[in-house]
Amino acid sequence: MTSKLQRFRKSTLCLAIAATSLVVAGCGAGTTATSGQDVRTSEQQDEAPSSMVSLEVRLPQRMMNLGIPVDVVATISGETLNMNKSGDVYSLDINLPLFREYAVFLAAQRSSDGLLLAAAQTTVNTDANLVPLAIPQQLFNTDIDDDSDGFDNISEIERGSEPRIQTADFDGDGIPNESDSDDDNDGVGDAYDAFPLDANEAVDTDGDGIGDNRDRDDDNDSILDVDDKFPLDANESLDLDLDGIGNSVDLDDDGDGTIDLEDPQPNNPNITGNEDSDGDGFRDLEDAFPYDPSEHADADGDGVGNVADFDDDNNGIPDNQDNSIVVIPFSNRIPTLDGAYGWWEWSDAGYSDNKGNTLHINHLMLDNTGTHQDGTGETDWYELNGSSYWRAKHDGTNLYVLIVVTKEPFFERINDSADIWQDDAAELYFDIGNDKATAFGNDDYQRIYRYEHNDANNILDGFYSAPGLDGYHRTSRAMEMAGQTRSIYEIQVNMASIGLSPEQMFGLDVQINDDDDGGDRDAKWGWFAPSFQDESWRNPSLYGTAILAPITNTNAD
Repeated sequence: MTSKLQRFRKSTLCLAIAATSLVVAGCGAGTTATSGQDVRTSEQQDEAPSSMVSLEVRLPQRMMNLGIPVDVVATISGETLNMNKSGDVYSLDINLPLFREYAVFLAAQRSSDGLLLAAAQTTVNTDANLVPLAIPQQLFNTDIDDDSDGFDNISEIERGSEPRIQTADFDGDGIPNESDSDDDNDGVGDAYDAFPLDANEAVDTDGDGIGDNRDRDDDNDSILDVDDKFPLDANESLDLDLDGIGNSVDLDDDGDGTIDLEDPQPNNPNITGNEDSDGDGFRDLEDAFPYDPSEHADADGDGVGNVADFDDDNNGIPDNQDNSIVVIPFSNRIPTLDGAYGWWEWSDAGYSDNKGNTLHINHLMLDNTGTHQDGTGETDWYELNGSSYWRAKHDGTNLYVLIVVTKEPFFERINDSADIWQDDAAELYFDIGNDKATAFGNDDYQRIYRYEHNDANNILDGFYSAPGLDGYHRTSRAMEMAGQTRSIYEIQVNMASIGLSPEQMFGLDVQINDDDDGGDRDAKWGWFAPSFQDESWRNPSLYGTAILAPITNTNAD
């Protein structure tokens, strides 16, 4: 073994001497040279013919994978030259005399300090003007061990140790750390050991630098391991029902058979939600008011049960009016629109919808003075007695609409604004086809009628209204009782002018503007428009629904 080692070191020494530009005079080369004599120079002076030797070297892939700069030095005919690198190929062109044989020595060195990593030796015959010489990877000797610790230089660089310093053996098992797969001999390979030089630790779950054996909070979730049901899982620490599934992912934390999303008390196994606390026939799980026997649902989620809530879907339309339809009857009793209201001529007009609701105009859309709400913000939707209303009928040619505005004393009748809608005025809206679009089309109409019918500016079509509505109107006043007066609008609309036909549903709304003290209007009320929304003038989807009854008897009185 000693003899082989000596021969190995002698061979390595010879290669190293060749790589440092010394003339090879031994090591079995069998050649001599005079110190300082340049053979090629002498031949060049005699202009002897030469050969171009094109040398190309590819280092072993293992060396290329080191990730460090590597130089390759070639020694030929007593001259040492650095080879040029391009990618993973090293090359060198050198002129030599023809018809000679030369020894070629190659040394691969770490660029930073000249550490010898590998060496190769071969010969070249200059028997042609151009001699290509490729050195195969297999020719390189990589078993060079500077510190004689049994690990070649390349292996030490791969392991991160210094090739010129003998490596340690931490666990004293006779295997150097660089090649020992378990440096602390704790049974956990270094590749998986968070503490490869600590036989008492191998795992650091939370990566805080403290091994799990010494760490009191292995997952670093601020819950000590002794109190943590899942000491190695930072996302879990509790398991209320002890089913092995942490509360964070357990769909039923208390294990009572009701998932947490439906369980009124997800941490109490004695409460499942299947109880009926108020005895109203609805499980607490399904009861929005589990302790109120008079309520169990809240359709609009406003905190008011459907029984007490006048507007379950919170769309601004009372439940008893929502989705209703007004059937406007046919009549050949044509009213006289002269401003003198006659009960008989309007007695056969429709006055309620198909749900039995009187056609009251009592949805407060605007309240510019704050006088029409109580302290809770409620309007007088259900204060039906004495509220304004409308009626309608048709004769197959014209639609006749009667609007009665109550509680209008004479001294409140003021028309002093340039804009009709800022004074006392009535408004009619039509959505022919009842498509309930959110924007006006060419079959949607709005017309505003000022109370003073003899005013030159007594009517106005809305900003988005389709043109062409043909009609007529008159207004008057009538005494109800002492101190009370009604304003009356009698309106005629030519059905053909807006494409309105019997037996076809259409959108409709009737609204009034109220100005009691001059200047801008004080309030605006609607029959169907949602309360506190003055959007009908640009949104036909907010209208109610009506239909003209078929023509039945054109010869009746």
